Amino acid sequence: MMQVKENNIDAGRYTTNSKSIEFGPWHISYDVSCILPSVCSTKVVCERDDDQFCQFCIYCKELEIPHFPDMVFPKNILTLNYGTSAKISFEPLHALKRVANTVRAIEVSCSEAWLEARPDAARKKKTFDWTFSTDYKGTLSENIVVEPTEETINFDVLKQKDQILFYHDLTLFEDELHDHGISKLSVKIRVMPSYWYLLLRYFLRVDDVLVRSNETRMFHMLNTDYVLREYTAKESQAKDLHMPTSQMKEADDVIPFLAVKEKVTEKIVFKEPNL
Repeated sequence: MMQVKENNIDAGRYTTNSKSIEFGPWHISYDVSCILPSVCSTKVVCERDDDQFCQFCIYCKELEIPHFPDMVFPKNILTLNYGTSAKISFEPLHALKRVANTVRAIEVSCSEAWLEARPDAARKKKTFDWTFSTDYKGTLSENIVVEPTEETINFDVLKQKDQILFYHDLTLFEDELHDHGISKLSVKIRVMPSYWYLLLRYFLRVDDVLVRSNETRMFHMLNTDYVLREYTAKESQAKDLHMPTSQMKEADDVIPFLAVKEKVTEKIVFKEPNL
């Protein structure tokens, strides 16, 4: 059963649109809202010593990076609740906490242009990854155990022409790197009659320099008690791809040609909660 909720005002004074579906023991939902403002929206409130901060101040307090991506969607969140015992979620704040803040990932001329356009970040440029690269794989609640496994996702099942019960493609953050490429994190999910499948993708393209992707795939077959998670990190120098920049614009067109740097397959198992 699908449920639609619209125009809800959350504690952070954001209007969100929500949709959800009940799928066996799962309650799957997503929220969609607007872009994070660039300044505090409730200065008087946020100066108080309490927890009623606006979204911008929450990000400033929680993150150590000196600048945020141009477009952050703080309330764009995908949540998968397994009964009342466990939860998997995908949240932009948690993803940005995984951005490296000790080294700059790429030293090229366009990084200087990016930093010059953002003076606050430029002051700390020696300790900031201006590409916002993240290895975020999702947020797991308690009562979840992650185990290594040799079992892999059956992509033949995904190719079957079944009815799509629920689908959405959710952008968590995006930055155009001062017109020198793109850095984007998104998650999309589809629920079919017998399974759900999602893809969390971080995609980076620095024009004429490199292309990088960190992808997390999760797959759950109905009536099983675990989720398969596959994480794949890929990266190639632009000169090694032997394709025009125009062909690298779309992630799906270039990612298949990137060199695999890391691949990890795991099983997410749900424990019974402690009584």
